[in-house]
Amino acid sequence: MNTGGLQGFLQGDGFWLITFIAIVLVIMAWRKGSFVDLGVTIFFYAVIAILTGGGRQLLSFVGWIFRTFLGWETGL
Repeated sequence: MNTGGLQGFLQGDGFWLITFIAIVLVIMAWRKGSFVDLGVTIFFYAVIAILTGGGRQLLSFVGWIFRTFLGWETGL
């Protein structure tokens, strides 16, 4: 079975689709005040991002957030 197309999709545009869905779920959990749902959503998003190869993009984004808003240079 050839899964090259699926892998390419998940590492490219699919990663941004998963990110958008995760952001919507995080906002919904935040508005409900359910911090358990919020934590579970963030945890599963991180696992999916790492498994699909989007982990590098995720770490780069987290590093940018730390540098921009907190002034911390993490090397990410």
